[in-house]
Amino acid sequence: MTLKQIILFLIFALLSIYTAFLNPHDSVVHITQSQSLKLPTVLLLLGSILIGVMVTVFLFWTFNLKNALARWKIGFKNNRIEKRNRRIETLFKKGERFFICGKTGKAQNLIEKVIETSPEHVDALNLMGRILSAAGKPGQAEIFHKKALALEPRNIHALFDLADTYSKTDRQSEEIALLQKMQEMNPGTVVPLLHLRDIYLKEEEWKKVCILQKKVLPLLRENNEEWKKEQTNLGQFLFELGKKSLQAGNRDSAISEFKQAIRTSEQCLPAYLSLGDAYLESGKQKQALKIWKTGFQKTSDRACLVRSQIALRESDDYQELLRTYEESLEATNPKDRSLLVLLLSTFYLEHGLEDKARDLLENNLPQHPLLHSLLLENARHSGNGNNTKTFELTRDAIFALSTRRGAS
Repeated sequence: MTLKQIILFLIFALLSIYTAFLNPHDSVVHITQSQSLKLPTVLLLLGSILIGVMVTVFLFWTFNLKNALARWKIGFKNNRIEKRNRRIETLFKKGERFFICGKTGKAQNLIEKVIETSPEHVDALNLMGRILSAAGKPGQAEIFHKKALALEPRNIHALFDLADTYSKTDRQSEEIALLQKMQEMNPGTVVPLLHLRDIYLKEEEWKKVCILQKKVLPLLRENNEEWKKEQTNLGQFLFELGKKSLQAGNRDSAISEFKQAIRTSEQCLPAYLSLGDAYLESGKQKQALKIWKTGFQKTSDRACLVRSQIALRESDDYQELLRTYEESLEATNPKDRSLLVLLLSTFYLEHGLEDKARDLLENNLPQHPLLHSLLLENARHSGNGNNTKTFELTRDAIFALSTRRGAS
């Protein structure tokens, strides 16, 4: 009984007592025309109140029982729905585990049961599409992915899986449109950008690749290792863009893009080599030598030294490169020393420093015995004209061995 009901009951009780004191005489209650009942007024009033209270309580509990039955019915229905949903989710999770483990047959059987029980289960519809795609049925897979998207158009997993299905059926324009839609829906998501980039990468559309890569980098700031990796990739992509510009005859644009590649990634060896080549072709030998020197300092790759050596072959202004060679020889580790010895020896021989070449070769153990012995023979008999061709072939072989990494 509520507080309101209690207060009302007390008011009526007090009113009855007050009325009884004012009317102390008996009241006559006629049951029939011939039968009557004489009761004190107070008793009559209290009895009336009691009957009213009993009727009120009866009605209150009757309505409460009705509401309780309705609540019980709703609760029972909800429990049934909850149990059904739990059973469906258990089947779905089991099917998902089977798919991840490569058991596509068992996964398909379970997911089919889920879809039969719950035709609007978006995750199950999408997983069925993935299962069919893995089974080599992209056409059927597309149907299920589209069903999932019809129920939930912004489902990122369904969009991504449908894009993957388009990729497998060479529907590149549709795949690109979906990936762009995903990116618009989720601007802070890196996966669609990477997939878009990879599409353009296959087509060697380097300008688009670079634009997308620049969008990728800010999204990876929290993952330093991944950011560094993609930063290096951007340097390589910018180099490829520069190379494409160079092939198209746009040298100035190529130079600008090679510079961007170097600023982006100091370890981008091909950009140093190609930028130096572009300067050399433009008649800017000093700039070419400077960029190759910087490239060697940053990457420690001998291809930069080889480029400089070739450029200075007919020049007397080779002292700076000679110092770089000799300083590098002192600082290099024993494993790489042998090849650097061969390079420096060819440099000595090209500039008439046969005694230095002979001393260097005689005082260092060879790791490439044939090349070492051919150079040493040339240093000992440099005046013999027949050795010129042998020296050139030996030098070319040493250059090829030294620049293998740079060429790759």
